[in-house]
Amino acid sequence: MIDKEDIASEKVFFNGDMVPLCRALIPIDDRAVLFGDSAFETMRAYDGFPFRLWRHIERLEESCRILRLKLPFSSKEITAAVARVLKENGLETGVDSRVRITVTGGAPAGLKGLSRTGDATFFITARPYEPPSAEDYEKGLALSVSGIKRNPSSPLSSMKSGNYLDSLFARQEAHDRGGDDAIMLTPSGNLSEATSSNIFYIKDGKLATPNAGLGFLPGITREAVLEAALRLAIECSLVTEGSDNLLSADEAFLTNSMFELMPVSRIGTHAMRLCPGPVTTRLHTAYRELVDLEMR
Repeated sequence: MIDKEDIASEKVFFNGDMVPLCRALIPIDDRAVLFGDSAFETMRAYDGFPFRLWRHIERLEESCRILRLKLPFSSKEITAAVARVLKENGLETGVDSRVRITVTGGAPAGLKGLSRTGDATFFITARPYEPPSAEDYEKGLALSVSGIKRNPSSPLSSMKSGNYLDSLFARQEAHDRGGDDAIMLTPSGNLSEATSSNIFYIKDGKLATPNAGLGFLPGITREAVLEAALRLAIECSLVTEGSDNLLSADEAFLTNSMFELMPVSRIGTHAMRLCPGPVTTRLHTAYRELVDLEMR
C-alpha cells in the first residue's frame, strides 16, 4: 500500500520532465480516458537494474506501431529516463521496484478511428516492489478457468494495452470463486494465458506452453524461460490445445516480469501433483541466474 507520504515525495517522468506525482496529470479528454487508447510496459528492477529493459522498449515500440501512435522518445531517451526515475525515487540500490512506462493516445479527434490531433502523453513511474515470499512460492496459486475468452483476431491480443477490463473481469471471477487468478481460453477452447501472465506446464519432465497467436502477448519472462529450458536441455513444445493436458500435467507455473515463475497448486477443484515441481524449481533457479548475469 502506498501511503500519503510516499505519494507526496514520489517523482514521475512526465512528458520529458521530472515532476511530483501530484502534478503528473492528463486531460479528462485524453484518448486513454475516453477509449482506453494507451500502451504500457511493466518490468521489475532488481537493485536498480530493470531486467531486459531493451526488450520492453522494443515491445512498447511495436504496440505504438499497432496503435498508429507516435512514441515521443527514442529508446536511448527512455532508457535514460528510467534510470532517472529510479534515482530520483531512491530506488537505485537495496530494493526491488516496479517500473511502468505508459504512452497514451493524447487529444481526441472525434470518433475517427485512430486519428489523432496532438502528441501522446508519456510517463514513467517506479515504486518499491515486495516480491512474493518463499512461503508464497511453496503454496503456489489457485486458478480457475474463466468464461471470458481471449480473441486472437483482435489487435489488442498482440500488445499491452490500457484496455484491460477483460483481464480484470476474469481475475474478479477467479477471486469470487476463492482463487488467485484465472486461465483464459480462446473462443475455440485453446489455452491462451492467465490474466497478466503466461502459462507453462510439465508432463513427464517435458515442458509445454501455448503457441504464439493464441490471443496473448508472449512475455519477456516467457522468452527468458524458453532460453533457460534450452540451456538446461529441457524439451519444450509450443502447443495449440485445450485445458485437458494442463489438468493432467505433473506441475505448472505462471510467468511475468514481477513474480518471475509462480507455481500453480490447483486449477478449479483439481490439485496439481507437484507444487512446486522439480522442473519449475530448476527453471526458476536458472531464471534468477540469468538476471544476476545480466546485472553484472
